[in-house]
Amino acid sequence: MATDPAPDPSNRPRGVLLIAAVLLLEAVALVVLAAGSLAAIFGADPVSVGGSAFLVVLLLLVAAFLGALARKLAAGFRWARSPSLVVQLFLVILAFPYFSSGNPVIGLLLLVPAAAVIMTLFTKPVVDFTARTIGNDRTL
Repeated sequence: MATDPAPDPSNRPRGVLLIAAVLLLEAVALVVLAAGSLAAIFGADPVSVGGSAFLVVLLLLVAAFLGALARKLAAGFRWARSPSLVVQLFLVILAFPYFSSGNPVIGLLLLVPAAAVIMTLFTKPVVDFTARTIGNDRTL
C-alpha cells in the first residue's frame, strides 16, 4: 500500500508554523525548568535529590516529545494534532489557578499561547495540510 508523499513545505500554512513555534517555545521553557531543577540538586540545600532528578528527567522527556510534535506537525503528519491539543488543554487547565492566586501574568503566559494553538489546530488550512489522502481513504 503506497502512501502519498509528504506535503510540499512551500505550501505549509502559517498556522502550522505558529503551532510548531509555540510547541518549540514550550519545549525550550521545559528545558530551562529542567536546568533550574538540576541546579537545585547541586545547590547548598537540596530539597529532595531523588525527586529533583526525576523532575529533570521528566521535563527533558516532555520537552523532547514537544520538539518531536512540532517537527512532525510541520511535516504534515495528522497524528501530531491530537497530542498537541491535549498538551494545550492541560496548559489551559494549569493557567487558571495562577489567576486566582494573584499571578495573572503567569496565567496569561500559559493561557494565551495554548488558546492560540487550540484555535489554530482546527482551522481549515491546518487540517487540510495535515490530512493526506489516497483516494477516499485517509492515511497517516
